[in-house]
Amino acid sequence: MTNLPQDDCFVVFVREQQNPWHISPERELVKCATYAQARWVSREFCRPDQQCIIRYVGPAGGGD
Repeated sequence: MTNLPQDDCFVVFVREQQNPWHISPERELVKCATYAQARWVSREFCRPDQQCIIRYVGPAGGGD
């Protein structure tokens, strides 16, 4: 899951939840090929005192 090209993947970030007045920095946890994999990682590896953020990294979808 971690050795994917930089384009077209889902990245799971973790942020520690300390208190409402202090926002801690995010750190990258893993890159996943699919959103389903990213959701699984988020559910399995994030603790209750953390916030997991999933971001898509890749070209934006187009329209007509």
